[in-house]
Amino acid sequence: MSLVVAVVNWLLAHWWVLLAAAVLAVLSGLGWWQQRVRRVQWEQVQARALRYGLAQLDALSHRQFEHAVRDLMRRDGCADAVQVGGQGDLGADVKATDPLGRRWVIQ
Repeated sequence: MSLVVAVVNWLLAHWWVLLAAAVLAVLSGLGWWQQRVRRVQWEQVQARALRYGLAQLDALSHRQFEHAVRDLMRRDGCADAVQVGGQGDLGADVKATDPLGRRWVIQ
């Protein structure tokens, strides 16, 4: 208990340390928030740019097509979309859960 009293007394005598710590905490929080907002904005820009024409899709190999479908599912809100095609995939090439909770298995 005496340690707590000593720390409180020291902080009262050196109030500027608390002020500096508070300023640092606020600046760090603002920097983190700004970085988060920029990252979300960049992801939105990338998602809006993800478009395929029929000729582009037709020109893809089967593996590239699976990756394209996965990327389009992610663009449309299926954050857990994964490409699973290959030997032993049990007929599933892409698996995803949409924002409404529905499970998609694409082959």
